[in-house]
Amino acid sequence: MNSATTDRAYSRRHRPNAPRCIRYGALIALNCGISADGLRRRTGIGLATCSAHDTTLCGATPRATRRGTPSMTLSHLPLPPSSPPPVIVPPSSKSLSTEWGGAESEGGVDWRRVLSAVLRFKWLICGVTILGTAAGFGVARFVRPQYGAQATIWIDATERERWGQGQDRGPIRQGQLLDPQAWVDLLKSYVVLDQVVRDQRLFVSPESRADEPLVATLQVTGQYRPGAYRLKVDSDRRTYTLATVEGQVVERGTVGDSIGTRLGLAWAPAASTLPTDRAVGFGLSTLRDAARSLADSLSAQLDAEGNFLRLELRGPDAPRITAVVNAVAERYVQVASDLKRKKLSELTKILAEQFQSAQGNLRSAEAALERFRERTITLPSDRPPPVALGAPGGAGGGAQGAELDPKFGTFFNMQFDRERIQQDREALQRLLAQVRDSTGISPDELAVVGSVQANPDLAAALTELTSKRANLRALQYRYSDQYPPVQHLTGEIATLERQTIPALARGLLDQLTARDAELGRRLGADSKSLRQIPARAVEEARLRRSVTMAENIYTMLQQRYEEARLAEASTIPDVRILDAAVVSRQPVRDLAGRMILLGFCGSFGLAVVGAVLLDRIDPRVRYPDQVSREMGLTILGAVPHLRTLPHGRHGRGRVPEDVNQVVEALRAVCLNLVYAHGGRAPLLVTITSPGAGDGKSFLAANLAHTFADGGHRTLLIDADIRRGVLHRRLSAHRRPGLSDLLRGETPLDAIVQATPYPSLSLIACGTRAYNAPEMLASPAMSQLVNGMRSGYDVILIDSPPLGAGVDPLILGTLTGTLALVLRTGYSHRDVATAKLEMLQRLPVRLLGAIMNDVPAGGAYRSYSYYLPGYEAMDEERGSGRVPV
Repeated sequence: MNSATTDRAYSRRHRPNAPRCIRYGALIALNCGISADGLRRRTGIGLATCSAHDTTLCGATPRATRRGTPSMTLSHLPLPPSSPPPVIVPPSSKSLSTEWGGAESEGGVDWRRVLSAVLRFKWLICGVTILGTAAGFGVARFVRPQYGAQATIWIDATERERWGQGQDRGPIRQGQLLDPQAWVDLLKSYVVLDQVVRDQRLFVSPESRADEPLVATLQVTGQYRPGAYRLKVDSDRRTYTLATVEGQVVERGTVGDSIGTRLGLAWAPAASTLPTDRAVGFGLSTLRDAARSLADSLSAQLDAEGNFLRLELRGPDAPRITAVVNAVAERYVQVASDLKRKKLSELTKILAEQFQSAQGNLRSAEAALERFRERTITLPSDRPPPVALGAPGGAGGGAQGAELDPKFGTFFNMQFDRERIQQDREALQRLLAQVRDSTGISPDELAVVGSVQANPDLAAALTELTSKRANLRALQYRYSDQYPPVQHLTGEIATLERQTIPALARGLLDQLTARDAELGRRLGADSKSLRQIPARAVEEARLRRSVTMAENIYTMLQQRYEEARLAEASTIPDVRILDAAVVSRQPVRDLAGRMILLGFCGSFGLAVVGAVLLDRIDPRVRYPDQVSREMGLTILGAVPHLRTLPHGRHGRGRVPEDVNQVVEALRAVCLNLVYAHGGRAPLLVTITSPGAGDGKSFLAANLAHTFADGGHRTLLIDADIRRGVLHRRLSAHRRPGLSDLLRGETPLDAIVQATPYPSLSLIACGTRAYNAPEMLASPAMSQLVNGMRSGYDVILIDSPPLGAGVDPLILGTLTGTLALVLRTGYSHRDVATAKLEMLQRLPVRLLGAIMNDVPAGGAYRSYSYYLPGYEAMDEERGSGRVPV
């Protein structure tokens, strides 16, 4: 069961009747029922003594002790049967805080634990750091300093600026070859870098610096086989063997001949330069791979205006990288100039072809217009006819020269005449119809007809008619109608009106009819010819437009062609080398110091991370939160590490400060055991641990010693029949002991031994026996424990470890309470957790855990009950107690 839960429930039931020292706080509780005998003797580890007025608060009665010193009884440890049990104060939540080593939060980082792990593995961290720093020193010896070579190329951006401002670049200067960013792309193009790689022999890489002078004479043909090779020469320098790094022989020959002809090499080094004690290793890569590697290593930066291109290359060999940078710059300028020259040459060639084509098109257009004009020169046109110089309408003819073709006037005149004739015909026909109706022709109506006036006979007849009518009117004024001259004149007038004039009018009508027919025929012919004028005009306009366009194109291409020829003849490169690279003696980056620093920092960081990981995966108990949070145990106290001087034994050679800390820690554990037990008298506890070496026997002996020094009748039973050693610590005998009593071979009085410490008795383990669990579970063991209750205030049973067998479980069920000892950095959490799960199924109340061998400070400093200068010392004797 969970001890904390049981204690809290128990305290809630009995809190009203608890002693005032419990209910009023820990300060009074620390002074309850503890004897002062130990303080007088300067060897006691008992709890602090109550004053006289505190006795009533504790409910304890004084009794006589050794040397006449009054002391308090352990009536509350445990309380008499009639008294209520004390209240068990549950552990504060502070035990799980970061101050006691707990995690800050569920997802936070416990920096205190990280620091603790670093301090615990400080020697491992120092060793790894030293090794890493040494490795950094070793690597730094092989790291060569990096030198830099820089060159600056000037790019003429005048034309681009002029174009941007809308200015004319002139007849000779051409536009810029590339855009600003394209200059960088051109620099890293293979047309530039391939040639540099070939010229600078960057495709050859010797294995060692000693082979560089020899490999420097190696040349290749157009086609060679890339790979890694080794050249081996025999001791007398007569023959050589060329093989791959895998050992495959490629070629054998005589020294002095060309080496590697099968591989495409042109290499004939002198025999004196070939080493015989080692192989010459070198690698060949393709031009494209070497150019790609050079492009990755080459840094190119273009300024914001695009006027300056800066090249930089870094490497361990300053003269070589300088030569490479200069070669790249020279090749770059050469390629840019060639590209511009080729561009102008191609442009000139294209313009020449276009110019010839435009010239042919112009000639064709002109020939077509010429043929059209020859074919239509005699046909009517809507344009004015050509006029001879000096003729009316010519150069001196004024505005008449702008008149249209005369055929247009003739056509319209004939059309007008025809319309007029048709009108006269209609009028004559109407008048002749009056003659048929015997009404006669009206001279006045006939006179208004235009054609009548143009006919002399008809016009004379009308004139004669008018004259005769005038004469007739004159005669009729004087004579009558019977007058012969009047009748004669009347007859003549009638003849004119009815015969002569109508006959002449019919003759004129026939003439007009014939004239109308002739004009109609002529108008039809002329109309057909005039209707063809628009088509001829459109065709002529198209031909003239073709001539004009061909002429414009011809003129433009001729101008551009001449400009291109001039520009090709006076080409100006767009790029020039402004600053060539020079050999630098000062490295731009020395990695030796960085490698040492990297080795130190990397190894230190790796060691710290490794220490933290080792701490995380460590299965041992190391921090309080592992006990209180993971295992769910209340920490009853923490006993610090007790260092022993080399020249001492049995405590005489131990560090005094450590002794004082252990004594104070044991006092705190005794106090917490008293109030964690909380049951009836006596204090009966089984002390065990997960495994061997946790220090349970050490703590059991010293806890018994502490209780005894406090004036309590204490019995220490060594129930570890398998391998108990308490008799050695207390200078007693192992036999007879507990096992002898349980077998019935020895009486009780014979096994209870006195110890050098007053009030402390010991029952040793006795004779070793294989049936230890059976003996511990026998009724004799239960009778022994029950029989000792009345004679002792404190009974502590030291049992075997939980991992050794069921012995501690049997003893725990016998006593009802169990205290678990955990050794920091030694006890395994998984073993302890497994055993705790088993204890939950048994009627055993687990009081808590006692932490043993805790390191000074760290997460356990809050459990410390020691302050330098406040040691409990015997004023008379000047010494304190030493642990058992």
